[in-house]
Amino acid sequence: MSMFLLCVFAFGQDTQKTKPQIKTEEITYHGIAGRPINRIDMQGLDQYKEYNLDGTVSNIYIVEFDKSKNKNNYNLNERYIYEKGKLCKIELIGTVTGDKYGEILFSYNEQKQLTKKIENRYEGNRLNLNQFSAYTDYFYNENDETVKRYEYDETKKEFLLVSIVTKIYDRNKNMIQEKTDNFDGNISGVVDIRYDNSNKPIELNSSYFKETKNYKYNSHGDIEEEKSRSEESPTIQSSTYSYIYDNYENWVEQKQIIKRNPKDEFEGGILIKRKIEYYE
Repeated sequence: MSMFLLCVFAFGQDTQKTKPQIKTEEITYHGIAGRPINRIDMQGLDQYKEYNLDGTVSNIYIVEFDKSKNKNNYNLNERYIYEKGKLCKIELIGTVTGDKYGEILFSYNEQKQLTKKIENRYEGNRLNLNQFSAYTDYFYNENDETVKRYEYDETKKEFLLVSIVTKIYDRNKNMIQEKTDNFDGNISGVVDIRYDNSNKPIELNSSYFKETKNYKYNSHGDIEEEKSRSEESPTIQSSTYSYIYDNYENWVEQKQIIKRNPKDEFEGGILIKRKIEYYE
């Protein structure tokens, strides 16, 4: 859940609300203030994204630095396919081989709500049932959503129910609670979320690690401060964010400084650079 929120915060200024429309963006991660991120040695973090004119994602590439040539390589990793304005398939491409090794299929009801997600894996051109094969069913009521996930068991040769997630929404369609029941050995728990008047999450309480997170935002609506504490750990973490924006008020640099009390090896900073190309 916290990872979902971090993604929302990190790239919250989505392409739907900016003019002109974003055509491509290259996102690179850099370690600062003692944080050990080196673009030459660390792979898989950096991405290059292509967008359609309507703001939907078209392709995602993994950016890897080639030491011998002293330049970046752009390897296709995900291809997005749409039908009637809805995402129907994501093709997963091996960044080394260039071959399709998997796909994710999406189905919708008449209300255009997602009803099923199927995750397939391939070996050559053949469908291969393995531990990564799965499907998810989605059910909706007026103010809640139930998500049931099934994964393939290679020993029993069948799909088994591994989790049920129940999401509750307020009248503004904000998710205010997420309850997870796991049946595969992972812990179950509940996450409660509180929002401000702008419908931005300002507090997250999780039963998983008895953890609380609080958030503040700047005038652009981007996260400015995050504080986390847990009843099961003496460490309090505080992260502050600062930005550089372009002429269209999209951020092109995000700097995160992490402070931990007591101080440990996870303290430091991350600089995310975002190179944006716009449609003319």
